[in-house]
Amino acid sequence: MSDIGAPSHLFRGSAADVAGAFVRNGLTCIQLTPNFVGLRCHQPGQITADRCRLIAQPFHAAGLHITCLTGPAPLLDPDLHRRHPGIVRLHALIRHCRDFGTDRIVTETGSLGHRSPWAPYPPNRSGPAWAELHLVLAEALRVAADHGVTLLLKPESSHILATAEDAVRLRNDMDHPNLAFVMDPVNFLVECSPGELNARLELIFEQVGPWAPVVYLKDLKFTAGGVALPRAGRGVLDYALISRLLRRYQPSAPVILEHLRLEEVAAARAYVEKFLNTECRG
Repeated sequence: MSDIGAPSHLFRGSAADVAGAFVRNGLTCIQLTPNFVGLRCHQPGQITADRCRLIAQPFHAAGLHITCLTGPAPLLDPDLHRRHPGIVRLHALIRHCRDFGTDRIVTETGSLGHRSPWAPYPPNRSGPAWAELHLVLAEALRVAADHGVTLLLKPESSHILATAEDAVRLRNDMDHPNLAFVMDPVNFLVECSPGELNARLELIFEQVGPWAPVVYLKDLKFTAGGVALPRAGRGVLDYALISRLLRRYQPSAPVILEHLRLEEVAAARAYVEKFLNTECRG
């Protein structure tokens, strides 16, 4: 069965406090955001081998698998004064990724929209936007290749990487062994109608599954006010189907639970675990 975890920033406190909270909640892996009191990694100069190992040590000691790191910023920001420091920090984390005990780091492509990265911005679909992404991504992948790290891109419906078709296109364009994706079914499905969900799930896994070694799980709910994204088990996604597709394309992929409140962790973990266990027995 896959490890089930969450982002480290779900819990507050020192690295040791957060590791303890993960263990108490029955989680076995973690997506690590490497910023804790007294152990900040906001500036590139703070990202040293010794500091990275010190941050990771309580998690390893607790038996937790550090699945991946959280990147500091999206690849593209329309404000170049913000973009450059974010990319420099990303490169520093890539160089030291293995000092945390993982060889994966997650980031987003971002949006070129000035109003908000979460607002629709049609020029993100343009050739110039993709050319700009290629330039920034190529340099990040060069650093990743030099240090034996895989860069995972997470989809967002308002970003340049928005759909499974975008992931296929980018994979074909870049053709790079250090490029992969996060399998985030909900983010790939937010523009989908309820009647299309299962067919689209199958297609998404077929298109992206072989290159998505980490899975984010939450749920999808259609309301009068629009689409909501609650925790796993509080929406309409067919988790039995998701589990079967995971077994087909990424049977050992760690699962990161999203959109949780603290009091929901145990219930979300148990819900997902039920399906993964069923598939394992089957």
